[in-house]
Amino acid sequence: MPKQTLSAYSSVAIGSQVWMDSNLQVTCYRNGDPIPQVENPRKWSNSTTGAMCQYEGEKGYSKNFGYLYNGHAVNDPRGLAPEGWRIPEDSDWQKLIDFLGGNDRAGGAMKHEGVKYWKRPNSGAKNSNGFSALPAGFRSLYGDFRHLGLYSYFWSSTSFNNNCTSIKVLGYFDSKVIHTGGPAESGYSVRCIKC
Repeated sequence: MPKQTLSAYSSVAIGSQVWMDSNLQVTCYRNGDPIPQVENPRKWSNSTTGAMCQYEGEKGYSKNFGYLYNGHAVNDPRGLAPEGWRIPEDSDWQKLIDFLGGNDRAGGAMKHEGVKYWKRPNSGAKNSNGFSALPAGFRSLYGDFRHLGLYSYFWSSTSFNNNCTSIKVLGYFDSKVIHTGGPAESGYSVRCIKC
């Protein structure tokens, strides 16, 4: 049975919180059950249970960007986050954002500096806290991939409305954090917070 490993994760203290400093890369739930890696667009779109993928199936993608997980995996009761960690709620994200200067400035503080991964101009990127957000893009509910190099999308565990779960978005063109919702069939990055 596969096991989750913590060896790939280091953490960073930001204010009173402790966050992983990279995106999640687990291939199984906390109990050892494997998470299906779904590459086929139609199977991804029709999935009603947890699934994960790499951007456009690129094998080296996860080394820098982690995996993209659908909302079913994020909310699975078997636990996507490794032992001692959890998927952040909106209140956790807001506490981080407030500590880093609010919605208009926190994105810059969270983004990895430079343009090795981010498209120019990567406005306001300072990575002043070690969060090191990278523009991993996302997988849509239709199974196609979008926005690699342009945006970071992070799941929250908080419901956004009847059909969506809350997500946080950082972009290459400003320092803002956008709060919106994503359907469970979409694939976004996961950044865990210490329990």
